[in-house]
Amino acid sequence: MQDLLLIFINNMIPVLSIAGIGFYLRRRFMIDPKPVSTMMFNVFTPALTFYSLFNSQISGADFLRVYGSTVLLILSVATLSFLILRAQSVKSAELATTLLGSFVFNAGNFGLSIVSFAFGEEALTWAVIIFVANTTMTYTLGVYVASNQLSSIGGALLNVLKAPPFLALILAFALKGLGITELPIPIDRTTEMLRDVSIPLMLVLLGLQLGQFARYDRLRLIFTGVSFRLLIAPFIAVGLAAIMGITGDARLAFITQAGMPTAVVTIVLATEFDTDRDLALNLIMTSTLLSPITVSVLIYLLQNGII
Repeated sequence: MQDLLLIFINNMIPVLSIAGIGFYLRRRFMIDPKPVSTMMFNVFTPALTFYSLFNSQISGADFLRVYGSTVLLILSVATLSFLILRAQSVKSAELATTLLGSFVFNAGNFGLSIVSFAFGEEALTWAVIIFVANTTMTYTLGVYVASNQLSSIGGALLNVLKAPPFLALILAFALKGLGITELPIPIDRTTEMLRDVSIPLMLVLLGLQLGQFARYDRLRLIFTGVSFRLLIAPFIAVGLAAIMGITGDARLAFITQAGMPTAVVTIVLATEFDTDRDLALNLIMTSTLLSPITVSVLIYLLQNGII
């Protein structure tokens, strides 16, 4: 019990404290999270992605293994969640929103921070790959679920290919493929500084976004979505890691990321495609508030070799 408490204090309290600053700023000064989100997506996240991958020793085969496993994880969770929700005979908008909440996980501002604190820089590099794969699925499968139109997948995939974080990934591997191992000092220092800012700013952004929360309702749907997100997904990840041969720091990052709460981008999709924004906020807030407990237990199980 003492070890579990230390994991919570050392890994979760810093994350919650920084996110709490964002929450306070939103409630006290009504700061709009959109400009911060725009900066994060176009500047800080690409810098984090590029710097982490360029300075890593990850091979193309290992990258594809972890990237592909993340895609399989998301498809597995989405399929199981869909079957359960269909059995509950919910409205189409509620089904789409709850389904999104079950497989669109916060691999960015929450997941990267937790993996970095709990397992260090090597695991963080793998967590970035999982984050990029999650982003790809969010803006393809996520858009399809939210819009319920097959024709949207092509456009969504094109948007992913044009997204700055994805372009940063391509650039990092292109330079490594050309045998370039060092960047000019000004570029290296600039990207490193942007990388260092990105994670705390992600957490402030999370707090700003959670500051928009209003009230709880539809507890049955919340229970379904949050159960898949926090409890079922990590154990699916354990099985996939064994099947796909993911080991070491990559395994730690993969399983930990699988247990992250629902991503705030769920609100964006719910708003854009007119599903159920209030339900999306409920799923995000509930999973985020419960995740310090579930993720602390997950980290404990991983650190002690229990799973």
